[in-house]
Amino acid sequence: MDTTLTSAAIATIISALTSAAISLYIASKNNKKYLDDQLDAILKIAVQYPYLENRSFTKTWSSKIDQNDEKYLRYDAYCTLLFNYLERLCKYYDFNLEKVNSHISIKEWVRLHKEYWNDPLEIFENIDTYDKKFRSLIEEFLNGRN
Repeated sequence: MDTTLTSAAIATIISALTSAAISLYIASKNNKKYLDDQLDAILKIAVQYPYLENRSFTKTWSSKIDQNDEKYLRYDAYCTLLFNYLERLCKYYDFNLEKVNSHISIKEWVRLHKEYWNDPLEIFENIDTYDKKFRSLIEEFLNGRN
């Protein structure tokens, strides 16, 4: 039995590996574009409602908000979008902070929304929703350890 690979088989293997590598590259670029599009959407919301990124407003957050106060309800939804985005971004860069920070200034953004993170509407929302590695990173930022 001849166990040598034919040139056709070698060409097929090389073609399959090349195709897989190209697919991975394109998927990575698409993921980056998706993240960029999400960031743009978040920034557009902040431009439309500037108080969402205003420290004098964000520091007034409390989970005991008036459930009829549109500003605070909007802020709750905005922060959910923001922290979901930040987690996806960190995962995209495999929690490499140098790469994450080349994309955005994550620490400053997290610290601006500290009150929201520390006092979510639902008591276990952050624990139940976010990955342990992401929660640890956020806590490091908020406690000045990173």
